[in-house]
This record gives sequence, C-alpha cells and structure tokens, in this order.
Amino acid sequence: MSSRRGGKNRAFWPLIGFILALSLGVLAWALGPVVIDWMDDTNIVRGFPSPEVPRTTWNWIATGVMFVVLLMLASLVVAAARPKQSTDVKEKELVKERDQMRREIKAKKELQRRINKQMKDR
Repeated sequence: MSSRRGGKNRAFWPLIGFILALSLGVLAWALGPVVIDWMDDTNIVRGFPSPEVPRTTWNWIATGVMFVVLLMLASLVVAAARPKQSTDVKEKELVKERDQMRREIKAKKELQRRINKQMKDR
C-alpha cells in the first residue's frame, strides 16, 4: 500500500479508527455517571435527574451523549490534522491547455478561411 499517494500504512486506518471509537466508548462509560452526579450536585437543571426514571437509564443516556460528543471532537481533530491533498491539476497547466486550444481553434479558422478563399477564386 505504500505505493499509493497519501502515506504509508493506510490499510490500518480503519482499525485505528475502530480502536479510537472503542477507547472513546470506554471513556464515555466511565464519565457518564460522573456527569450525572455532577449535574445532580450542582443543580444546573432544576429537578434533574428525574426520580421517575431509574438511575441506570440516566447513566446510559449520559454515556451515549458523552460518546457522541467525544467522537465528534475526535473527528474534528482528525479532520483538522489531515494533510491537505494536492490536486493533480495545476493552474499553470490549465492556462497552457486553454491557450493551446485557442491557438488550435484560431488555426482551424485560418485554414477554413484559406480554403474558402481558394474555392471562391476558382
């Protein structure tokens, strides 16, 4: 895989992403109950957590929310750290091709004009 553009060990990127997601899941599982306790102690939201909903349900909800937030942050960091892809098309090459096309069109018109003039003179 090292012959492809973009770097070495590209085949392992999905595995690394899976390991990153698993580690974020473990981190969220550890932080979920802590967030619920913190929100309960600080009374940020009045009446939270609701006594009608079991504590384990709140822990799972907090774990899910923490996982999504951590995954979004990790995705943002990975996207920001990703090297910029170089494009195959360069601006100078495009300008050269456009100028060449214009010259070809001009040459065709000149040739057609000469042919028309010769046909007229006969």
